[in-house]
Parts: sequence; structure tokens; C-alpha cells
Amino acid sequence: MKRCQISTVVIAGLFLVGLGVAAPSSAVAGDHCCPPPPVKVTLCVDDPCDPCPAFPVTVCVPGCCDDAPCVSWRNGAFGRRVATYVWPSCGHRVDVVVTRRGEVIVRD
Repeated sequence: MKRCQISTVVIAGLFLVGLGVAAPSSAVAGDHCCPPPPVKVTLCVDDPCDPCPAFPVTVCVPGCCDDAPCVSWRNGAFGRRVATYVWPSCGHRVDVVVTRRGEVIVRD
């Protein structure tokens, strides 16, 4: 009588699948099945209602956002100013909050 032998690779693969861990794929960034990696973008934050000069803020956006963002400003709570940046091509949105003391909060 022959015994069935299961390789350790198959056992490890079954163990990972049972844990809900995705097996490594051969997809490469930029392929049709794999989205491009996020990229860092520096925004020049310039509040039209504030006489202070513009300042740079670096944010991460999806790699598929390849156009310039649209920006709109509004008043926030506690005297804050909020700039909302939206990339039309991918719909990604980033809020940059400037407090009364000049502190910057970035919300993805």
C-alpha cells in the first residue's frame, strides 16, 4: 500500500489560504491587473483669504491620478480653513486643514 505524500509547499499554501493570507502573485505594478503604486505629490497650499504666503504640503495619491487637482476652500470649525483637493481622473480626495495657529492637518 502506497502512502500519499503532500509536499510542504502545498501544505504551506493551504495553511496561508486558511488564514486568509493572499498567496504571492506574479503581477507587476503597471499591469492591467495591478494598479500603479501610490506617488507623493507636493501641493502648494495658498488660501486666497489669507495674506500669508503659500506653503508646500506633501501627500500620497494613487498612481492613476495623473491630472492636476481641483481645489476649493471653505470655512471649518473653530476658525479653521479647509482646502479640498480632488483629482477628477480618479476621484481621489484630500482635505488640508489650516488651523488659526497655522498648523496643518492632512486628511486622506
